[in-house]
This record gives sequence, structure tokens and C-alpha cells, in this order.
Amino acid sequence: MKIVVFGGAGLLGSAIVGELRSHGHSVITAGRSGCDKQVDFRSAHSAEDFAPLVEDADVVINAVGILIERGDERFDTVHVAAPRALFEACAQAHVARVVHISALGTRTAEPVVGRYMASKRAAEAALIETMANSRGDAVIVRPSLLMSASSPSTQLFQWLARLPIITLPGLLSPGHARLAPMLCADAAAAICRICEHPKALHRAIELAGPQELSYREFLAQLRSSQGLDSALWLPLPWALLRWMAKLAEFFPQKVISSDGMRLLKAGLTAERNEALYWLRCMPKPVIAGIAPA
Repeated sequence: MKIVVFGGAGLLGSAIVGELRSHGHSVITAGRSGCDKQVDFRSAHSAEDFAPLVEDADVVINAVGILIERGDERFDTVHVAAPRALFEACAQAHVARVVHISALGTRTAEPVVGRYMASKRAAEAALIETMANSRGDAVIVRPSLLMSASSPSTQLFQWLARLPIITLPGLLSPGHARLAPMLCADAAAAICRICEHPKALHRAIELAGPQELSYREFLAQLRSSQGLDSALWLPLPWALLRWMAKLAEFFPQKVISSDGMRLLKAGLTAERNEALYWLRCMPKPVIAGIAPA
């Protein structure tokens, strides 16, 4: 199949590209830099911008995303306006399947969702609306927290786990937030099989790891994997940690954000984890799957 991957130079996008090519597919990457074709989601907001890129494609994957708004990188443009234009181009080109990478948490209660997840919801709605009157198959993939040895967020968690004093969000139940992290390679393998599925899906698919852990358990396992003894755990109010994360957004990093803290508080777990079905085996435990920092 001819498959176009938008965001093909990113962490998940590049893993998807590698998996698809190992299955013998013809893959074209598109993005702002480091890709076969150049397109900028900050400014490409019409179907005409994407039409030449999706022409004759069997499958189109959108793996473009940001966690922090900075400069002209805005959720409304990168997560909503550009994907809507891309979906319109796919509908006009009669692309057989469009796979949109969203995130776990789109069902989170509205008061705690934040601008990041609100934009993810809007993109999902745009895909469903745009592809409703076409023959194309619209698939939404909602992966959990993705872990990889080369991922800045994974390296951040490993660094946090090495500290002698580790802060835990929440005063009443510190570190109680739930998450089900997943290896990036496993998510890419599942998405490859979603692309190859012979029948129309027309639905959202949630992917998560094999273990559901509390945030404290997660950091404790990361710490133990690095050969360290127990640490001192320091509970802090959620509001204070969100304020600190908001302050961190002004620094040159892409993994700490106030919306990320909102997502953690709401919980990064799947209501219906389909990783086992699409991988045809149990996903690998993330602690064993990443090398110690």
C-alpha cells in the first residue's frame, strides 16, 4: 500500500514509518522538517495545501502534535485547523483509510480537560464529520503515555526517579494518579496492523500498556530499574504543581506543561485497551523495554 505519514519524523511517527516499511509498504513522510515532503501545520489550513500530498494514497496517518503552545505553534492551528484541512483533502481524494493519532483522555470531564485535550477532541470531531459523507474509513487511535529510550519525556521520568527527594502530586492521596504507559514500538506495531486491517473500522481505538500503575509505583519501578534504593517522597498540592508546570512552559523544553498535569490527574488509562488484539500478543512491560539512563 501507499501510505503517507504526517509527522513522520516525530517519535511515534518515525516508529510507525519503520514498522510500515518493514511490512513492505511504500511510505512517504510529510512534515515541517526531516521528511520526504514539506508541509507546515502552523500555516497549511486549506485542503489545497494537502491535496498533492495525499493524491493516490491508500492510507493517510496524522501523527502531528504538540504539548505546549509556543510562538505560532497553537493548539487551534496545529491540532484543529490543519488536520481539518487534511481530512477534507483525503475525502476529496477518496483515500481509503485515514488514521488520526489522538490521545487517551478525550472522555475526561470538561472542567479538567484543558486546551490541549479540547483541541484533541475538536480534531476527532472534524475527522468524523469530514469523512462521514465519503467512502473512506475514519480511525481514531488514542495511545497512552508512550515510552522510548530516546523520548525526552521518558528521560525526564527517569531523571525524576533518580532524585533523592521525589515530589508526588496530591496531599490526600499523593501519587495516586493512574497511568498505563506503553512502549512506543508496540504502539507503532499496533497502528501498522490497523492500517492493514481489511475491513472498515469507523471508530476510536485505545492503546495502553499491560500494567496499570499509580504514579508513585511508576516512578518507584523506574528508580529500581536504575539500581537505586528507596527515596524520600514529598507530597505537594496539585495546584502548586500545575503552577510550576505552567512556569516550565516558558523554558526551552517540550514535555512539562500545565495541561499535562491535568491529564495526569484525570488518569492516563484506557476504558477498553485493544493493544492485545492489534499486537496479537501482550504488550511488553515498559520498565523492561527501556534501557536505564
